[in-house]
Amino acid sequence: MTRLGGGKWRKSWAVALLYLVGWCGRVQAFALPPLGKVSIQADSSSTTTTTTSTTTSTLRRNHHVGTVFMATTTSTSSDDDVIGSVAILLPSEGAADSVLSRFGDKSPVGCPPVWDAAEQLARKTTHFSLDKITTELILAPNINNNSDDIALQKRLQEEFDVVIAMGLRSDQDLQFAQRVFDNRRRNRMERRNHQAHFGIDCTGSAKTSRLTPMVGPHHQEDLSPLKWLPWTTVASAQRMQEQMQGLFARWTTDDYAVAIMLFFNQFGAHEQPIDWVKHSIDATWEKGPIQNAQELAAMASKCGDCVVQCVQDEKCKECLDRLTEIDTRDQVASYRTIVSYESELLRDFSFCILQKNNIFNCDADIPSLPKVAPITTWRGKPLTKQDGQAILIGHLDDEDAPTGGQRLDVSWVVACGANVAYDQFPSQNQIFYKGISGKDMWYDPVFRVECIDGRNVWCKRHYKVRDGPTPGTFYFSVLDNGITSNEFWTIAGVADDLSWIVFHYAGAASAVGQQYLGGLVCTPDGKLPPESAQPEIWAALDCAGIAPWDLYVVNNDLTTTGAIEAGPPPLDFFRRDVLAAKEKKKAETVQQQ
Repeated sequence: MTRLGGGKWRKSWAVALLYLVGWCGRVQAFALPPLGKVSIQADSSSTTTTTTSTTTSTLRRNHHVGTVFMATTTSTSSDDDVIGSVAILLPSEGAADSVLSRFGDKSPVGCPPVWDAAEQLARKTTHFSLDKITTELILAPNINNNSDDIALQKRLQEEFDVVIAMGLRSDQDLQFAQRVFDNRRRNRMERRNHQAHFGIDCTGSAKTSRLTPMVGPHHQEDLSPLKWLPWTTVASAQRMQEQMQGLFARWTTDDYAVAIMLFFNQFGAHEQPIDWVKHSIDATWEKGPIQNAQELAAMASKCGDCVVQCVQDEKCKECLDRLTEIDTRDQVASYRTIVSYESELLRDFSFCILQKNNIFNCDADIPSLPKVAPITTWRGKPLTKQDGQAILIGHLDDEDAPTGGQRLDVSWVVACGANVAYDQFPSQNQIFYKGISGKDMWYDPVFRVECIDGRNVWCKRHYKVRDGPTPGTFYFSVLDNGITSNEFWTIAGVADDLSWIVFHYAGAASAVGQQYLGGLVCTPDGKLPPESAQPEIWAALDCAGIAPWDLYVVNNDLTTTGAIEAGPPPLDFFRRDVLAAKEKKKAETVQQQ
């Protein structure tokens, strides 16, 4: 360790230790695959139907009180693998198709009906949990206080770990949900400790619209003094409630699924960790003083100089301040914080603590669900690996670009994306090209970041690209702010004239225990594809379980104040060295001849 000298060294260490106690590391990513097909079962007292459905499916629905639809994946998971159950309570028959949800307000197609939104939430939950959590969609009964109503109330009270009332509008539906919530609150504590319920986007009269949330032993109307003692289970449940409500309020299917994962990871009756959120690099009450102290000691002994240098730097220190305010499993908040304060000190800090020494003993694999099929033909012929590489290079002015490319400074520009954390950045430029040898490939995304402090800056990454097992699939790897991410990309659709392309990607940053999924629709100029092409594009996304309203339209306007402030994008930052080396190699070859 390089000492800084006397009292200054000791003071720096004191400050550093304070930051270590509250340390919240970093997250990572930039790509992923989607959400396979789902089997939706409609079940009532008189009939049962099973339909293999995609995101936009229309199901035959029975007109019985409390009609139930269960979403499960088509995998071979047994009932023994299931560790939790969710019920989404929707408006009564007829209203579920007419009430619009609040999801999709930034999409190219607008907000879907609550029924369609609930289907997608069910799929995201089953895939994020690797089939460990099931979801049933239940319509509120048309008639209250009859035998079917009471039976359904009992099911919702006893059988489901989590109940989400969504989009309820009528007083009758809200009163039914309130009775369910009241009954669940009266459950015996050994059962209630593993239950939760929330009402989201439920509005009615002042008397009926109050659906108070509950998480385990914590209910807002309970007067337990234990919630003021941060190490108690009640206080932990209160923190979980606040965190879940914050995620629900973002109105994205990804954030909803993460909220459900967090609950079952901490309060599930089976006490099995959920891979998606099982690791935390934060100092928390839930970890306890012993584990926090062990991690603190490991950071101090293995990365002390990096910690001191980061804390002494104003920019790096401010990043740590921001990160200590959030749960780093929240990829949206943490990644925006990271890219807002990128620096060599932060990179070295993260690399030492997370990547090199893995202080928090994290691990993560690339998500295995959903399974996405790549395109098999292009321009009327079977797709080859060479074709797949050429499609990636796309419109770049490069000797390896395919015919029909526009010979631009970029291969593709992202028009819209499906991942809430990584696909909403403005001006996302994609540059694919082959290396000096002509065998390996590189991918350089260059994207603009609207920083937390209001600045606009360009960020860039440098990915290694290798061919996947079949044409149209690829393995990506990158060192991003000191953390290695590995990703699997799939070309799910592409126009013969290269006017658009659909990517799916799945990734993992093992050093921070993070997994992620997403999809991209790209065009030569970043504008949305024409309406005539959209049905084919939506179908490509739908095969992976991504709905059009799951997408976020990217702002590619370079005339905005933020874009002007950022200046021209550094598109050739990495590629120029490769081009120079290629030219040198060509010249040497000519001389030898």
